[in-house]
Amino acid sequence: MSANMNDRQVRLEQLLGYLEVDSGNFALLSEVADLYLQNGDWANARGVVERALALQPQHPVTRYRMAVILLGERRPEQSLAITQDLLDAGETHIAVRFEHGRGLAMSARFEEAEPVLAGLLSDAASFPELPHLYIRTLHYLGKVEQAIEFGAGYAAEHPDDAVAQGMLSLLFLDNNDLGQAAALSASALDKAPDNMDALLAAGSVALAFEKEDEAQTFFDKAISIHANSGRAWLGKGLVSMLHADLDSARADLQKAVELMPKHLGTYNTLAWIQILQRDHDAAKKTLETSLEVDANFGETHGGLAVLAAIEGDWDNAKRLADIAVRLQPESFSGQFARSLILGHRNHPERGQALLESMFSNFKVPGGGNLQDALQRFARKRQNRSGRLH
Repeated sequence: MSANMNDRQVRLEQLLGYLEVDSGNFALLSEVADLYLQNGDWANARGVVERALALQPQHPVTRYRMAVILLGERRPEQSLAITQDLLDAGETHIAVRFEHGRGLAMSARFEEAEPVLAGLLSDAASFPELPHLYIRTLHYLGKVEQAIEFGAGYAAEHPDDAVAQGMLSLLFLDNNDLGQAAALSASALDKAPDNMDALLAAGSVALAFEKEDEAQTFFDKAISIHANSGRAWLGKGLVSMLHADLDSARADLQKAVELMPKHLGTYNTLAWIQILQRDHDAAKKTLETSLEVDANFGETHGGLAVLAAIEGDWDNAKRLADIAVRLQPESFSGQFARSLILGHRNHPERGQALLESMFSNFKVPGGGNLQDALQRFARKRQNRSGRLH
C-alpha cells in the first residue's frame, strides 16, 4: 500500500468513527465519500452518497459524486442523466464537464464526446485520463490522422506513457504503417506487458509478416486479459486460417462477429471460411447479414457473386460482381467472381489472365505478391506436416 493510500485509510477509519456518533453530518459524509471515490470503492461510496442525497437531494457536488459512481459501475447513461441535468442548470465546473465527456465516450456517443473533450484539453494536467480518452474518441470516429497527430505530440511529451504508446501503435496499424506500429507496440509492452492495444498491434504486425506462431502468442494473451476483444478473436481466427485449421478459424471468427457486429471485414472473412468448408448456405447468410450492416461494401457483393458462380447462377453472379467492382474497383472477391464468369463463358484465357493479374498485383505485407505469399504458406504447411511424421 502506498503512503497516500495508507494516509487515506487512516483518515477514512477516523471519519467512520465520527459518523458512528454523528450519522447525519453532511460534511462528514461528503469527505468519506471522496475518500472512497479516490480508492475506487464504488460500493461503499454509493452507500455514503445515498445517505448524503437523502439529506440534500439537490446538492450539486453530491449529485456529481453519484455520476462518478455510476460511471465506475459501468452505467454511463444514468451518469449522463445527472451530468446533463447539472450542465442544463448552469454548472460549468471542469470536473462535471469531464465526467460528462467520459460518459458520452463510454456510451459510444463519440460525435458528442469529441467537442466536450476537446474543450478540456487545455486543462489536461488535471485529468490524466483525458488525452487517452480524446485519442480513443478520434480513433472510433475514424479520424485516424488527427488522432495520430495529437497522440504523437502527447507521447513525445510523455515518453513513459505506455497507454498512449499502445493507442498510437494501433492507430499506426490502422493507417497501414507497420513499422511504427511494431516499434510503438514493442515499447509499450516493455513498460506494460498487459497493454491491450499494444498486444493487438503486435499480433497484427506479426500476422502481416506471416509469423503466425508469434501472432498466436500475442492474441492468446490479449484474450486472457479481455475475453470480449473482437479484434483479438479476429486475429486468432486469421492465425487459425494460416494454420489451415478451418474449424477453429470459423469458431474464432464467429466469436469476433458477435463481438464486432458492425465490422464488415470480419463477416467477409468468416464467409470465405464457410465457402472453403462448402457450407454455402451459412456463407450466404453471413454475407447477407453483412449487407444489412452496410449495403455499399464491395467485398460483400463480391462474395455473393462467388457463391452465385459456384451455384451456377451466372447472370446473378455477373450482376453482383459488377456491383462489387463498381463500389470497390480493387475488390478481390469481385474480380475473382469475374474470372470465374469469364471462364464459364468460353473465355478461359481472359479469366486466367484476370486471375493471374490479381495474384501478381495484390501486394502483401510480408513481401511480394499474393502468389508469393501462397507459396510461402504452402511451404510452411509442408514443413509443419513433415515435422509431425
